Amino acid sequence: MITRTKYNPKEIEAKWQTQWETEQLYHAPDNSPKPNFYHLVMFPYPSGDLHMGHWYNYSPFDAYGRFKRMQGYNVMQPIGFDAFGLPAENAAIKRGVQARTWTLANIDKMRKQLRQMGAQWDWQREVVTCLPDYYKWTQWLFLQFYKHGLAYRTKAPANWCPSCNTVLANEQVLADGTCERCGSTVIRKEIDQWLLKITNYAERLLDFPVIEWPEKTMTMQRNWIGRSEGAEIRFVAEIAGKQEDIPVFTTRPDTIYGVTFFVLAPEHPWVEKITTP
Repeated sequence: MITRTKYNPKEIEAKWQTQWETEQLYHAPDNSPKPNFYHLVMFPYPSGDLHMGHWYNYSPFDAYGRFKRMQGYNVMQPIGFDAFGLPAENAAIKRGVQARTWTLANIDKMRKQLRQMGAQWDWQREVVTCLPDYYKWTQWLFLQFYKHGLAYRTKAPANWCPSCNTVLANEQVLADGTCERCGSTVIRKEIDQWLLKITNYAERLLDFPVIEWPEKTMTMQRNWIGRSEGAEIRFVAEIAGKQEDIPVFTTRPDTIYGVTFFVLAPEHPWVEKITTP
């Protein structure tokens, strides 16, 4: 005779999750004889509560990690909280509390929710990006960039949100020119900022000798780098009563004698000087 009992997730899930944690079932040892598989997903922002979108994102990811584990891999699946950023700070300001207090409280809540999910997180490898034991390494990395001449400070135009008081990536500016976070009108502003010389690696990044990436991904990288063969030609123009050199890049220098005009980018600082208000 088969006795059927009603599934009670609160009891059954709690029981087995406790046992998995006691046995360290999902901990990936450093010296495992099995082949290693590093399985990383984007960490959540602790600026509020988890929602169904997190489960939608993490469930297929976790399923693939379990699949690799069943194939015999030593799966390292860390978890953490991307806590160093504007969303957490703005949320704290909105509620009138310290950013640290707000962020750590949200992390405690999210940690419990993620544990209840039952995914094969390796909690011994938890990362919290706003704590010194993590960001000391990002500081160390920046110092290495600086020492090797890859980090430099200069004035450069940027998207600026006057409400969030921060720069925004192009992807964070909506089609109507507003900030995706607060809805304020974004302005172009020239500010001092740190930049990295990623162009030093452009040629190397265009070569894919041993990387088994999908062709679509490699095409995206080639287009992102945007290498073109051509020449830089300098024109002379009078800008605000002063003779200025204007460098122009072209892939067809042989057509220079047929050129009738060239166009400055709208964000170029000379545009305001040579146009009528």
